[in-house]
Amino acid sequence: MQMKSFVRILILLLCSPLASVTALAYCPVPEIRANGEFFKSDVVLTGTVISQRYTNPEGEDAGGWYYEMRAAKVLKGPIQKEFTVYTEDASARFPLEDGHDYLLFAYRAHGRLEIYGCGNSAPLSKASESLRQIQTISVTPDGEIEGWIAEETTGVHLSGIHVVVRGGSQVYRAVTDKDGWFHFRVPKGQYEVDFSNHEYYLNEGDVFWYDPKRFTVHAGETAAVQMVSVRHPDRR
Repeated sequence: MQMKSFVRILILLLCSPLASVTALAYCPVPEIRANGEFFKSDVVLTGTVISQRYTNPEGEDAGGWYYEMRAAKVLKGPIQKEFTVYTEDASARFPLEDGHDYLLFAYRAHGRLEIYGCGNSAPLSKASESLRQIQTISVTPDGEIEGWIAEETTGVHLSGIHVVVRGGSQVYRAVTDKDGWFHFRVPKGQYEVDFSNHEYYLNEGDVFWYDPKRFTVHAGETAAVQMVSVRHPDRR
């Protein structure tokens, strides 16, 4: 990768909430559900690729593909018959094929709509669960918070870790399962993970879809957060 492109990616990573999507092979953590990415995207649509063109690297632009899409259904964003989406020629690219149908989550960046290999963009034939999640947003009164306590090294037991999340005056508590996962329903609002019990910490080197220090949950949205266990490996 040319130095200019590398520097540009690093600047984006530091400055933009979703810039990690375009940065090398690093995707935000943990994986995001479609009913979460829906709220973070600028345009969500199903459609067919009708043409494509490649642009060569120029200046700070690494080059990439522009795709003309005929929209079948616009799930979020302006209602129009055609869209142009772009994917950069980088590790996080999401290449499309002429004549194929897709579900796309697109983001406005650099004056265009960009799509990435991180998240839930997929061939339409593989997007039934994502579409189901999006369709239930309008009829779901509450939101959800789910998350994962990761192990810093192998041999750590991730079950039974107490997680505390605060939202205004409300406190929500959960205990991780055998794989380190937790999940509970919440009203829409602003939330933050409480680190005062010292059972987990925030890895500042990670990039998150939802920042555990402060994040928003909409009705029908599933927010996914990730922390790291402080437990030591089992030395038996």
